[in-house]
Amino acid sequence: MLTELKRYNNLGSVNEVIYLLTETLTDEPKSISDIEKFCLSNTSHYNIPSKGIVALLEFISAITYCERGVFLNEFGHGLSKSVIDGTTSRKIVEKLLSKILLEGMYSDFLDLESISFDFIHEAYTIKNSHIPFKYSGIRNLLINYGFFKYNSNSNILLIIDKSYTDFLKEILKTVRKKLSIEKFKEMLMLKEKYGQEAEEFVLNYEKKRLSGHIHLEKLSQVSVIDVKAGYDIISFNSLSSEVYDRFIEVKSYSNNLSFYWTRNEIETSKNKGKSYYLYLVDRDKMNQIGYQPHIIANPYINVFKNNAWKREPETWFFRNDDENH
Repeated sequence: MLTELKRYNNLGSVNEVIYLLTETLTDEPKSISDIEKFCLSNTSHYNIPSKGIVALLEFISAITYCERGVFLNEFGHGLSKSVIDGTTSRKIVEKLLSKILLEGMYSDFLDLESISFDFIHEAYTIKNSHIPFKYSGIRNLLINYGFFKYNSNSNILLIIDKSYTDFLKEILKTVRKKLSIEKFKEMLMLKEKYGQEAEEFVLNYEKKRLSGHIHLEKLSQVSVIDVKAGYDIISFNSLSSEVYDRFIEVKSYSNNLSFYWTRNEIETSKNKGKSYYLYLVDRDKMNQIGYQPHIIANPYINVFKNNAWKREPETWFFRNDDENH
């Protein structure tokens, strides 16, 4: 597995891997010690890094472990046959990078943000220092197998061979899409968490403000059920209020006083007028004793129609009703 792969500084040259694939490994399971003995008995291959190669072949799913040892699986047989058309090194590189990047075997080997296009070399490059030393064995393999090549003037820059450009683009497109989805999910979860905490704070704040109200138990966080209401909490303006007359939209913020306001919330604010309130909660301060939220009554007038508040559209919806477009 990956932890095993990182242990080896030498994962074998292409010819050494081919030797194990074609001369040593078969359908019949062999123990690691038998593989080592076989290599030692051959004077031209006695110093093959057999353990490193076995770790590599296991990592790229070319061999399978069983109680009696390891044997070639279907992909391993295909890799063995690729010797005929000379594509062994490429198949190993593509499988290795697919496992690393697509299956997320680890995150710190290749920083996607560190890959850039170099106009001088007309190729994608990455600084050698951006690959952690603990992965030197994998880096060296990618150099020996032709994926990376050093800049002719120094060893600082690693140039990605142009023949891998299309492969790399497809891999990175998939990886970035996956990362974008994950980041979006994280953002939504964090936004929901902040919103829920702020609403609970305001609900408790209102209960304290209206302490002694005969209908205190009627204060309600309606957003838990009705997400389209246009407000989060229904409350009372004063101790003398007998019906709901304060409709509260809660917004959580940090640092600058800012928030997002949906069209539905704005319309509800317009319709409710003076009975609609914005409670802006600073999540960095709301746990401090005595903290009070920033409360804005009738925000349609005091925010939406107020030039003191800047409006920045995040997205615009466009529609063309012209049938001849």
